[in-house]
Amino acid sequence: MWQTFDVGTVVESLPGDARVVAGADGMARTVSGVKLAPTPDHLLRVGANDLVVTTTDTIADNDEEWEHLVGRLDSARVAAVAVRLSASDPLPAGLIDAADRLGVPFITFPAATGLADVTSAVLDALLQAQRGRLERVLDIHQRFTPIVLAGGGAKEIASTLNSLLGCAVAVLDSDGRPTVVVPPDAADNIDLMIAPATRQAIVAGDHYYGEIVALTGGGDLDQDGRLALQRASLAIAVRLAQATAAAAEQERFAATSLEELVAGTAGETADVVERATSFGWDLSRRRAVLLASVDPWTDREHLATSLGTIAFAARATLGSDAIVWTRSTSVAALIAPHSVDPAERRRIAEKLHEELDQRVTLVTVSIGVGRCVDDPLQLRRSYVEASRSVEVGRWAKGRHVTEVYDELGLERLLASTPADDLAEFVEQAIGQLVDHDRSHGTDLVETLGMWLETHNMAEAARRLNVHYNTLKNRLDRIESIAGPLLTDSARSLECSVAIYVYRHYDGPWTAANLA
Repeated sequence: MWQTFDVGTVVESLPGDARVVAGADGMARTVSGVKLAPTPDHLLRVGANDLVVTTTDTIADNDEEWEHLVGRLDSARVAAVAVRLSASDPLPAGLIDAADRLGVPFITFPAATGLADVTSAVLDALLQAQRGRLERVLDIHQRFTPIVLAGGGAKEIASTLNSLLGCAVAVLDSDGRPTVVVPPDAADNIDLMIAPATRQAIVAGDHYYGEIVALTGGGDLDQDGRLALQRASLAIAVRLAQATAAAAEQERFAATSLEELVAGTAGETADVVERATSFGWDLSRRRAVLLASVDPWTDREHLATSLGTIAFAARATLGSDAIVWTRSTSVAALIAPHSVDPAERRRIAEKLHEELDQRVTLVTVSIGVGRCVDDPLQLRRSYVEASRSVEVGRWAKGRHVTEVYDELGLERLLASTPADDLAEFVEQAIGQLVDHDRSHGTDLVETLGMWLETHNMAEAARRLNVHYNTLKNRLDRIESIAGPLLTDSARSLECSVAIYVYRHYDGPWTAANLA
């Protein structure tokens, strides 16, 4: 690919008898090609970045004033003008003054040089500059390519860039934190986010990894320096993309292994231990399964982002001993509590929930924790318990709950009972009382529940804030509707469970609804 150069680079390759006689301040103008202008008409048709080759006679035949001619060339952003002098006419002093004032370089060749020779010399100089440029580009690429192929990291890349640029180099992560600084003390007492520097983003596809910073002290890098910075950025992006892909593959394999473990299909204990060792997991410790599950919702647009945040929070909160992996709608972890006390597992779960309340705003999360197991092959049981804890918590209390399996009590049994069976059980046990309360505005179910809790007439009357005789009359009314139950222990237990279900869970608790 053809490169552009400044006038000074081209002049360096011109023959020794070529001289810059005016406009030396414009040596940084960009040259992209050569334009031959043998007549005044051709001199009118020059364009941006042209190095114009002409003669003194052509300039002299132009009807424009020198100031106007040079001004027009400057406005057209001509790079420079190479002039073959005539034997008798030097460049006019007024033209030289205008060129010096506007910074338009004029380069002269002796009168003995043919116009074709001048053109050839300029083209050769441009080609020489192109060749030198390509050699420098190749050298820059060859500096970084072996590092990438050998699996080198950001430190090696930054060190190479430092040697190419001759200034300090830093690599910042996506949050602006320095991960590599060369030399190491270059960033002491400097805020790299605002320090005068030339910066290049480190990007692979749509993923932004951060930026690489050349601490130039406010000066600009030349074209080769900018290329080196871009090439270093690309090398780091490739390396990080490779590492990210490898980590993602490793994480997928680890997640698959953990899913097999909690599903009970991981194989023999020796196989499980061997695989765990390869991942750096310690399964010799007592473990319990924790599930942080996204509560049911309809909008799945932000699910992946939310799961990533939940997993990050879990790793940060549960500690280095926890083994965390991401599932389709939940994040699972093998935690390592110090005791089998369910209160400790609840503290762990609630600490995570507090963290999630701060970090996760797009979804709500329910957490369930199973019981501790000593054998990794028993983790399946703990996983089932954690799943059941989430289900029971949502069933009994709604969304955003934290439940520990061995604290569930009666809900363990109730959650495994089909809703229709529960509805039928409630209807048979206290359905007549429920219907009576709704039809007559009475409180028979509440009265029965209080008596079953206390089994003491006076205490039940006190808690209900009614007279003793009122309570007695209500109990008589209850037995007249539901049959004898106050002295029947089995019937009392049945009503106690039915009232518990009626109070805590939603359901069709009347005969009309069941019909």
